[in-house]
Amino acid sequence: MSKRKLSDQQTRRLNQKRHKSDAASNTDLEPGLVITNFGKRLLVETEKGEILSCAIRQHLGKLVAGDRVFWQADIEPGTGIVSENLQRHSLLSRPGFRGQTRMVAANIDIIGIVAPIEPGIHPDMIDRYLVAAAQLKLPCALIINKTDLLTTDEDWENLAEILLPYDELGIEIIPVSSQVEDGLEDLEDFLNNKTSVLVGPSGAGKSSLINALIPDLDIRTSQLSEATGLGVHTTTNSILYHLPKGGDIIDSPGVRQFSPAACSLTELESFYSDFEPFLGQCKFHNCSHTIEPDCAIKHAVEQGDIAESRYQSFQRLLTEFKTQTGNKPSNN
Repeated sequence: MSKRKLSDQQTRRLNQKRHKSDAASNTDLEPGLVITNFGKRLLVETEKGEILSCAIRQHLGKLVAGDRVFWQADIEPGTGIVSENLQRHSLLSRPGFRGQTRMVAANIDIIGIVAPIEPGIHPDMIDRYLVAAAQLKLPCALIINKTDLLTTDEDWENLAEILLPYDELGIEIIPVSSQVEDGLEDLEDFLNNKTSVLVGPSGAGKSSLINALIPDLDIRTSQLSEATGLGVHTTTNSILYHLPKGGDIIDSPGVRQFSPAACSLTELESFYSDFEPFLGQCKFHNCSHTIEPDCAIKHAVEQGDIAESRYQSFQRLLTEFKTQTGNKPSNN
């Protein structure tokens, strides 16, 4: 049996209804803020402070904590549909499984690199996040956590030696301890009225710091867990919280090793600001600062003008980027 065709009048009426429906849907859109992504759904905070479990329109792709969106109500109470994502002014990502990129946080203003006394401070980790911050042109601070574990003058002197290269670079260093609530006021001042993300290795104590900054964090995480229906909250995805004194902070999952986006040799050099006084002074214009003779960078390391740890982290990243791209990062 052939399909029954609509008359011209019926077609016009159907189109009118469709246009009215589309117009109504557009007027129903409301702004919201992505609190976290938990798989195929998002937790979105409305302008009224309500938390909704929202589906995502397929054409939007992946969204992450910090994204600003437009949503509309769905059929079930407490649910919605995200229909539009506003343009981001920044996006921090890291490599995921099988070469995929995993987004960490969107629309951030500053990055807090959490380096713990235990299990240990690793300059290579710090340098990797500094490169990522430089790529995004974002300011950052080095947050030294668990300082209550420093019990002797020698402990503090050893810490000062490790941090000397970063102090000389003018990077803000904030010693804190959530255990004894030391240094939290300085951390609050750094975070005040900004959207920040705390990054660092597993065991750095990022969640403990946020817990110290936000007294009612347990209540908030319980509300988020209830909204997702996934039970007790754990930091497996980035989650945004509002700070009591103003601003937002995003707690990111800890990783064993972070890698910034692969870039050229020239770009990587520019992200190491302590290399700048010596660039252009090597014998070869395309010097990789590895095996070439008369290298100004290597000479600066020998003279103590560039920290050995910084030089080594630069070389590790250079080798890593070469492996990722399948060829040697060039000056092009």
